[in-house]
Amino acid sequence: MYADLGEEDLEVLRDVTLSLLDSEKGVDPEVAKRTVDVILKREAIDEEIAEELGVDPREVRKVLYKLHERGVATFKKERREEYRYPVYSWRLNLREVLRMCLEERRRELEEVERALSNDMSHPVFHCGNDDCPRMSFEEAMEHEFRCPKCGELLEEVDLTEERRELERLAEELKVEIRRLEELRERLG
Repeated sequence: MYADLGEEDLEVLRDVTLSLLDSEKGVDPEVAKRTVDVILKREAIDEEIAEELGVDPREVRKVLYKLHERGVATFKKERREEYRYPVYSWRLNLREVLRMCLEERRRELEEVERALSNDMSHPVFHCGNDDCPRMSFEEAMEHEFRCPKCGELLEEVDLTEERRELERLAEELKVEIRRLEELRERLG
């Protein structure tokens, strides 16, 4: 179906498509992975997919319906001589998959960059107890540098490691966004 895409591209597209199903209940992850692998490579009928995978057609349909609800799988109704009833031929809309993923990654990058510019540029104070909240300098001053929850002394938190982790995450997201944009361009 997408002959000009390499195995690495197909793997990226599969992972991106499967990420759309992460929060879906009642979908078998293994059936989802194998179903997506099939419709990434070709248009296929749900029953043919199920037969190829050796699973119940209803399990395949669950995956296809969830992808359709997300707007990334389409079908067409057709008649085939080997079936006595109309069948549905399914395919993935990879441009929509990429659009949705790019939108999500850009939103994530924006949040990380906001955290880096706002939260990480001001001192933060904490008492050391996991159940207690962190506080800005102003909040710590209001409470006379005592935790309002447990009463312990508040100390400035070293944010160096958190900042490094956020910077690493931002860089990873930028690389992924570039990769997805290049893939989208190749799809046309």
